[in-house]
Amino acid sequence: MLEGQAAGRAQAYFLRAQGKRLVLRHYRRGGLPRHLSDDRFIWAGLSRSRPWRELAVMARLREMNFFVPVPYSGRVQRQGMTYTADIITERIPGARSMADRVAEDASAAIWGKIGRVVRGFHNANAHHPDLNVRNILIDESDHVWLIDWDRGHLHANARQKTRSLARLRRSLDHEPGLAKATDRGWPRLLEAYDSGP
Repeated sequence: MLEGQAAGRAQAYFLRAQGKRLVLRHYRRGGLPRHLSDDRFIWAGLSRSRPWRELAVMARLREMNFFVPVPYSGRVQRQGMTYTADIITERIPGARSMADRVAEDASAAIWGKIGRVVRGFHNANAHHPDLNVRNILIDESDHVWLIDWDRGHLHANARQKTRSLARLRRSLDHEPGLAKATDRGWPRLLEAYDSGP
């Protein structure tokens, strides 16, 4: 049963099936390639397809006890040398985006927790290429989750880790309503990140 749809460029639907709350996300292209095709990718084999790789990364991260959604399934529809794809993952109950959470609660504690969680992922060499305030969720128990692992991998180098943090900072700067919270919270996040999980 369809329960809703995510706003924004990403095409995602919230579903309920067999008592589970799920997210169905259609893979879209970003940047300049989207002008050629917004959802078709070059076929290089199933194991190199986007859902296959994303599901594998999330499954491994869950084995390592990280808070990422349960990966359920993916679909690849090939047409000649290209394909389209979808993925189904768990919907985190009661979770809110980092943007929404720090807008209401700019306490040092939540910023510190986010910093420690990101450092934990980086210590495991997990690279999230689109770390932003919408891909970090905080649930009702204050667990910090990282979602949307498209193009993620588990062999991050130091440069990728630095770029990931910079990407998060840019996403905060693009949220005008979070300017004051960011000024207070970002130093706490970095301090907790540098101190380790």
